[in-house]
Amino acid sequence: MPDVRGTALLPHGEANGFAAIAAELLREPRRLRAALVVFDCRRGTEDYDSADTVVTLRIRRAEVLLAVDLGEVEKLVRRALEARTGQQVLPLELEDEISELFREMAEPDSATDPAEDPPPDSPPGDEPPEDGPK
Repeated sequence: MPDVRGTALLPHGEANGFAAIAAELLREPRRLRAALVVFDCRRGTEDYDSADTVVTLRIRRAEVLLAVDLGEVEKLVRRALEARTGQQVLPLELEDEISELFREMAEPDSATDPAEDPPPDSPPGDEPPEDGPK
């Protein structure tokens, strides 16, 4: 079975939704986030010694998902994992791992969530409180 690798190549311009959160990524580099990506195969490389093929992915479009959508995304991840593994009920430790990942994204250590910031043209007073719920 071929191995799959990602590349550092991301799309340029409007197709790269990660650019919109670059400052946030620098402030909280270890905070988990979820994104939707559209990708294809950039190349396949065969190692003749081991007879393995490594497929290199290319991300064609990337968008950071909103905090309000994480519950639905978690369901989609579970459904895709069940389809890929053929298991209708995932092992408890895997269920717990998925739940914890999404819990960390929904309740980050930081009190700010870039997906919940008010639009720049919001009138004063519409901002969420600094000590808002996590």
